[in-house]
Amino acid sequence: MTKLYFIRHGETEWNVERRMQGHADSPLSANGKQQAQWLAEALKDVPFDLICASSSGRTLQTAAIVKGSRELPVIASDQWREMNLGAWEGRISSEIEQLEPELYYAFWNEPEQYSPRIGETYADLQRRVLPALEQLVQEHAGKTICLISHTVTLKVIMAHLENRALADLWKPPYFHPTCLSVVEWMDEQPHIVLHADTSHFREGEPPGR
Repeated sequence: MTKLYFIRHGETEWNVERRMQGHADSPLSANGKQQAQWLAEALKDVPFDLICASSSGRTLQTAAIVKGSRELPVIASDQWREMNLGAWEGRISSEIEQLEPELYYAFWNEPEQYSPRIGETYADLQRRVLPALEQLVQEHAGKTICLISHTVTLKVIMAHLENRALADLWKPPYFHPTCLSVVEWMDEQPHIVLHADTSHFREGEPPGR
């Protein structure tokens, strides 16, 4: 059996400010570091054979915390980066909605129709990420793998694994910071064990954005 632990990075400063990130980056907030620490404690006994992460700073920060005392390198790759959001990166969501309402609506409500002048479409992201996922599973068959990535990237992966249409990508569950999805491959078939789980959060703490 091959087992993958898919993790979204912790809350960032731009998440708090509601800025779009994409390939641009901002560091984890204090809350984001705490979220990652809670997850690290929940996963401390999981025998990871491999830890992979997007090459973005926020995912590498999260990976370093989740890794804990394990003597494993974090293997960073551009393949796992967030969707390239072009001119939207670093902009506040409400400003983008005012400037490009139709495109902004399509991004969140009609992903199959989203077509920016600069950046990736959802189909572009699928073409980047899904072959990388297939390669990861094939090359490390029988291992337990941790992958730290981003909301849209992980949404695309999980939608693929559950045969969800692209048009339904943004239906629940919501991917809160450091949410955990676990998938097991048996006889080359994926089985979703957890999907965007946040049970590692402490009671009464807000999940963040």
